[in-house]
Amino acid sequence: MQFTRAAVTILFSFIAMQAIVSCTAFKKPTRRQYTKVKKYPIDKPFVYYNEIKVVNDKLSKDEKTVLGDGLRTQLDDSLQTIVKESFVFFKKLESPAVYDTGYAVNSARNMEIYLKTEGYYNGKVNYELFPFDTVYKGNPEKEQIRVATKFIVNTGPVFRIDSIAIIPNDSGRNYLVPLQELSNKYLSQSLLKKGKPFSEQLVSGEMNRLVELFRNNGYYNFTRDAIYADVDTVFLALLDPLLALDPIRQFEVFQEAQERRKNPVINVYIRTKPKLNPAVFQQFTNNKIVVYPEFKGGDKTDSIPYVDSVRNNIIVRFQEGKFKPLFIRRNLKLRTDSLYSALKISQTAEELNKLNVWQVIRIQPKISTEDSAKIDYDVLLIPYKRYTFSTNLEGVFNQPLNQLTGAGNLVGLGVNFGLQDRNIAKQGIQMTNTLRTGIEFGLPPINAGLQATELTFSNSITWPRIPDKLFTRKSRRWLNRKTFLTSNISIIDRNINKNGSFALTTVSSTFGWQFQTPKNALWRVSPLNVEYVNLYDISNNFREQLNNNPFLRNSFNQGFVLGVVNAGYKQPFRIKKHDNHSAALRVNFEESGALFGRFKKSVTLFDEQLFEYVKADAEFRYAIANPARNRELVFRAAVGAGYLYDNDTSNMPFFKQFAGGGPNSMRAWPLRSLGPGASRNDPRTGRNQFFSRSGDMLLEGNIEYRYNIWSIWPNTLILRGALFTDIGNVWNFRNQSNIGNDTVVFQLKNLYRDLSVSVGTGFRLDFVGLFLIRVDVGYRLKNPAYPFVLTNDGWRIPKFSDAANLFSGSDAARSWRYDNINISLGIGLPFQF
Repeated sequence: MQFTRAAVTILFSFIAMQAIVSCTAFKKPTRRQYTKVKKYPIDKPFVYYNEIKVVNDKLSKDEKTVLGDGLRTQLDDSLQTIVKESFVFFKKLESPAVYDTGYAVNSARNMEIYLKTEGYYNGKVNYELFPFDTVYKGNPEKEQIRVATKFIVNTGPVFRIDSIAIIPNDSGRNYLVPLQELSNKYLSQSLLKKGKPFSEQLVSGEMNRLVELFRNNGYYNFTRDAIYADVDTVFLALLDPLLALDPIRQFEVFQEAQERRKNPVINVYIRTKPKLNPAVFQQFTNNKIVVYPEFKGGDKTDSIPYVDSVRNNIIVRFQEGKFKPLFIRRNLKLRTDSLYSALKISQTAEELNKLNVWQVIRIQPKISTEDSAKIDYDVLLIPYKRYTFSTNLEGVFNQPLNQLTGAGNLVGLGVNFGLQDRNIAKQGIQMTNTLRTGIEFGLPPINAGLQATELTFSNSITWPRIPDKLFTRKSRRWLNRKTFLTSNISIIDRNINKNGSFALTTVSSTFGWQFQTPKNALWRVSPLNVEYVNLYDISNNFREQLNNNPFLRNSFNQGFVLGVVNAGYKQPFRIKKHDNHSAALRVNFEESGALFGRFKKSVTLFDEQLFEYVKADAEFRYAIANPARNRELVFRAAVGAGYLYDNDTSNMPFFKQFAGGGPNSMRAWPLRSLGPGASRNDPRTGRNQFFSRSGDMLLEGNIEYRYNIWSIWPNTLILRGALFTDIGNVWNFRNQSNIGNDTVVFQLKNLYRDLSVSVGTGFRLDFVGLFLIRVDVGYRLKNPAYPFVLTNDGWRIPKFSDAANLFSGSDAARSWRYDNINISLGIGLPFQF
């Protein structure tokens, strides 16, 4: 993507600003914390800055930061500072309060209370002024008396959990026995573990878990108000009246008490409150389920004429008969005569919502009028309109590096039409048809007129179920169960008036199933995948390029794919020891020809054009979030490989190869412009020269640090920033077409030479809850392409003299920017899956 001189100047000015912010974000406070102070008290000391220092040698730096962020929330309201950020690095302190030592006293008291909630029962908080002079003398008429307060937090040892008792029946109440048995059955899921640091948040989370457990096992009336936590730090052995009669036992107890002072412990008991309504301890079962699939909103009334379909005490009430009763019942996770479960209610709502048939879903449980120990349900569903038509217009403008080596200004226009049917055969079967038309034309003086056309039709049919007999008995418990059939045909002509490159026809169809396991693993299995690519109407210019470039010729191998084993897997993970850490794994596998390739001798088409290959790729993402400071550190690793085993003279088909570059990969390179290996990166020399790079293997790693820059409109529109580095490349495997060309083939001894490295920064305009637009600017710190790799293995450390190339409009400067910098535009955050 090309930008004007002004755009490049502005972007790199912002990069410099972000670098300043990032380097100074974690420094200790100095005399000048803000670029400006507004509306401050004249001739009076005012609150300027607060520092919190946590003293505990046993805590890591990250643990101290988390605890410090919590302590900062305990500052007295009048000691809080209002800081507004603008234009990336300007910080303005606004309307600071007159300083009063009472604010610091209150803050210290609040912090000590907070320490107790985190298990530091012996914690002490003191405060003092910073050692530097607190008076700032500027304009005599506007003298500022700045006061910065330092809080020293000595946490002392943290209390750790010792004894744990959940719903103890120490009062002989028989109705507690079922709750005890249920909590013991799922004791392994408890958040309270012996030896774990105590905190009120941990105990609160355990109480929420118990309430959820009981409500999922029939206890409809059980709420958080029914239980409380009792904590005890008393060492009961010291209260033994017989201790004085046994000196040896007395010595042992005193020794243990001294050890407990160094490593204090706490006992936790979660009990039910006394004198509760007996209905709290009553188990309920499901009774009657009434579904209104054509609900129109408002209050439900029995005066409206309905047609009922009744089966197994599930009643489906119709007015117009838009849905089949079996389709409704099949997607209910609620079952009659089973125990009441709040989880089943949420799963039913989620399952109905994923069908994309109803726009509003309300499930209302209530105690049955027929039996006070049972629950009736009203399921109110407001449907979408059955048919949806959409259309949109797209436009793209591409400006070349310069008029001598570029292609002339190119303009692309596209129109998309879409038609969706949400309810085929009254069973929520959905069909989506999309027609895309597009043209590309050049502007004078180079290659004016029509350059390319595109016509693409796509059809997708989705059934809201899977054949359970093909899977395990547990498949009925899976969520988001779908059977899909997608088809696509695309015709692209890039040889208009015999003055371009080629024409390409692509036909594909995929059939398979999708489902989500109870552990949130999303599977996609395709027993049939067909793809056909036909390259024709090749211009003389492009044919010459194919003849002169073996890599390009072997990349454009034509044929079709026919696979029976294709699977995809995605799994998010919880990091139990770190609440703010998250991870996700994605794995894909596909093949072609494993079955149908055995018929090559009897089927001429298979022998001549069927690709036989295996391909697999995996991607892992790990994120460390700091919500208190609106920051996040994201790591990503990706690896993939494909091998064409029926032909030792060709690479993988080009439409199945891996590509590097673009907004979600190596961001210092445009899409499909990296690699393979250390191959020559020839500049474009004309409009009709085709340029696309891909490989049979991919290795890639990315690190991105995200932070907030400016809250333009709180919780609605936020400007965010990022610093990133990308490392990786694509390669080919060795075959006859690559013999003697080690620069494009993966070899472990050349891995360091072939790796590309980029660094950069990004800006993200986040319309919170809607979408995010981002611009990433990447610099090629290590470029493995020839001729750059001949010098210092491709490392290209920026020089001060290179700054002139950022803003100059000369051809040499624009060429330097083309070889070193890329600006990419994306929607959404990168590495999300």
